[in-house]
Amino acid sequence: MKSKSGIDGISKCMAVLIFSTCVITACSSGDGGDDENVLQLSLTSTSDVPLGQSPNISASQYVKNGLYIINVQQRSTTSGDGADSPAAAPEFSTTTQIEGVDEADRIEYDGEYLYVANLPTWDSQPGTENRVRILKRQDDFSLDVVANIPLESEHEMTGMYLHDERLGVITRKFGYYPLVDAVAITSPWNSPDNDTKIQFIDVATPETPAIPYKLKIDGRLISSRRVGNDLYLAMQYVPTADNLPAVGDSNSSREAYYRRLLELDNSLLVPNITINEQSSPLYHLDDCLVPENASSKNGHVQMLSVVKINMSSPSTYSALCTIVEAEGLFMTHNNMYLHATQGNDTVIHKVSLENGIEYQATGKVRGSFGWNSSPQLKMSERDGYFMAVTTEGLLADNPEHFLHVLTQQGRELEEVASLPNDNEPSPIGKPGEDVYAVRFFEDKAYVVTFEQVDPLYVIDLSDAEAPFISGELTIPGFSSYLHPMENGLLLGIGQQVIGANIPEAGEQPMTTPVEDGMKVSLFDVLDPENPILLNEYVWSDTYTGAEYDYRALSVLKTQTGYRFALPSESWISDEGTFSLHYALQMLEVDSEDRTLSLVGSIDHQQDNENYYGSYDDRSVLHNDHVYYLRGNKVYHALWQQEPPIEGPY
Repeated sequence: MKSKSGIDGISKCMAVLIFSTCVITACSSGDGGDDENVLQLSLTSTSDVPLGQSPNISASQYVKNGLYIINVQQRSTTSGDGADSPAAAPEFSTTTQIEGVDEADRIEYDGEYLYVANLPTWDSQPGTENRVRILKRQDDFSLDVVANIPLESEHEMTGMYLHDERLGVITRKFGYYPLVDAVAITSPWNSPDNDTKIQFIDVATPETPAIPYKLKIDGRLISSRRVGNDLYLAMQYVPTADNLPAVGDSNSSREAYYRRLLELDNSLLVPNITINEQSSPLYHLDDCLVPENASSKNGHVQMLSVVKINMSSPSTYSALCTIVEAEGLFMTHNNMYLHATQGNDTVIHKVSLENGIEYQATGKVRGSFGWNSSPQLKMSERDGYFMAVTTEGLLADNPEHFLHVLTQQGRELEEVASLPNDNEPSPIGKPGEDVYAVRFFEDKAYVVTFEQVDPLYVIDLSDAEAPFISGELTIPGFSSYLHPMENGLLLGIGQQVIGANIPEAGEQPMTTPVEDGMKVSLFDVLDPENPILLNEYVWSDTYTGAEYDYRALSVLKTQTGYRFALPSESWISDEGTFSLHYALQMLEVDSEDRTLSLVGSIDHQQDNENYYGSYDDRSVLHNDHVYYLRGNKVYHALWQQEPPIEGPY
């Protein structure tokens, strides 16, 4: 005897089949030769309406319509064509955007053991460097390798999390688009096989690590975060439809293909989660949320999954499915905001993390986040308000920049304030300037724009619904990353420009300024109406990865201020021959004296390790000791001028 739910499910399936057959029959003449009479569906673009259960279409038919559109319809028509907080730690350094919201990185440290994910070198064989090394700190702060954890050779490291004697190592299968798909209209849908794997490693005894849990989740990892014992993953998945009849040019073959799509088992179209070789669907397809205004003629295939995993017991997980897309996220302890570009606008989806994972609301703002600085640093949340800085006309001669303030009203994120506006018409940035850095801190937002010079804007958000530009400072060069500190101090990391390229007042710029080298600046923003440059250091012909990935910056709060360490990469000329030189620069801020000083540097010893570039170089500050991860080797030194260097380890 079938249960009532089983009978209801069969009835729903029959209703969908009958409805769909009627749609096809009504649209087809049956002779298979009139293309104008073929079933025509509409692919939904990035949606900016609230998500839920549409009264007009189930999530399963919505996805199957999307598969029909991209596999048949498109090809037939295109064939042949929170308030941010500064990082602080009592003994050793950290760097996060939101204190307590951890981000994955290739290095973790608990004060005694250092966990380092190796990167491939130019001369390494596949898989030889794909491992995590565990190094123990000795009493004299030297290091000993006590264990190696091998990783799968065909996967690349995306980052690690360390919490409560459990190490979570995230890797993903990396693939390339075939050349033919790179120029095809369907290429965004035909993503390569790039599933995500997580190894949860018991490091209660780091010398003998154990791997009690191995997880695999189908789909591409967008980003991840950790809060306490909970790991959050945002993932994008595109289903495939296998073992279906070939689609010819006739209407009848397309109708047959569509009918078979509707008959597909829904469990074949959702991502699987595999825990220790045991696989199951991550969720039920018809539990997925779709745009509430979706109709029976709409379709979409990208599934956005938000997954929460308990690091102590990874078999305990929950997942939310929405049939939309996302490009990145911003997260606080309580909420996750996922964003996607829609033409010249940006769509924001809010998900609550307080009681499980619950979709909350959707909104849209004018402009997009661009590419000159991290999108996540252009977003913040405070006192129930979500704030973002966007740009319209990224490729235009005079792009426009906006500050948006939104709040949740029902299932919508409504904009309650913006800059510029009728009462505050002053633009953010001079004509032709792009946004290079944004940082929200307490009730202020700091924005750096640049084309010829570096205006630093201070935006007052004390009344979130009435923001205004309270002050600005213009200096040569630009900052790509801003780090706020207590006592009204702000550190900027970016590039200096050659002064000869800067036009006089009133002159039109004729050429793009030439970057002169890495620059670290200390600003006084205690008086927001009059920001002041206190001091700066410039390294000619030098670059730092901390400009674009703040995880490369190590920060240690001290009794007198802050210590900063950041990797540098310099071009050195010796009688016409150029060579690369790598180092770790060490700087100190005295909060009382309001000064910035260069302590010294740890110069990388050239040892022919065949690892080029410094983007993934890292460091750890532990009291007066410094660990510098250059490539796959760790060096140890003291916090002092011209320190003796130990290692590599």
